[in-house]
Amino acid sequence: MPSIKARATSLLMSRIGKTARVKSVRKMGNFLLEIHLQLPQSLPDRSTQHLKCEVAPYTYRDYTVAHWDAATQTAILIVACSHDGTGSYWALGLQPGDEIFSAGPGGGIHQATTADYLVCMGDASATGDFHCLFLRKTPGQQSHCFLQLEEPSTRQLLHMPVQPLSSNGHYFTDLHEWLYRYNFPAANTTYYVAGNQQMVVEVRRSLRRQGGQVKAQGFWG
Repeated sequence: MPSIKARATSLLMSRIGKTARVKSVRKMGNFLLEIHLQLPQSLPDRSTQHLKCEVAPYTYRDYTVAHWDAATQTAILIVACSHDGTGSYWALGLQPGDEIFSAGPGGGIHQATTADYLVCMGDASATGDFHCLFLRKTPGQQSHCFLQLEEPSTRQLLHMPVQPLSSNGHYFTDLHEWLYRYNFPAANTTYYVAGNQQMVVEVRRSLRRQGGQVKAQGFWG
């Protein structure tokens, strides 16, 4: 039986939710899906906003809009499907023409700053969030994206250069080696951390010890 919270969310969704249509679904390697959605409404000009999607009865997941095409009212979602879960099963089953019930946008906690260096760190679930930030950088800013990925050969996702980090337990070792190599100036760097909550807490704590502005957002636990 659905919980009181689940029933309350479902009631709210029935009032504010809208139906989007799947235009296309493409695999990005083995564990990421690029989903193009035709939305019935325009989205505000703001980065890292998300849509709350119904993935099963009384079950909802938030997915960041990685890219928004205002001319065609098409939103791109990037969904990580490497783990078992209702959201993964739902995304893997989507086909062009399917309808999605969603509400939003919401969120938008990560906005690009004016720092010379924008450095993103997280797991695969943060890909959409970081891609949206990548699109917001100015020509004079440098963007670096360190992602924990199942496929270490990945070097680009949706035109965004990425540095894949190990997913087999050496994530922090790899990350600190790369940070040491780049030696980002603390006074002119903004770090964005997103993904698994435990990982986000540990990375944020480590970054704050060495200085620099840190913006963190946990997605799942």
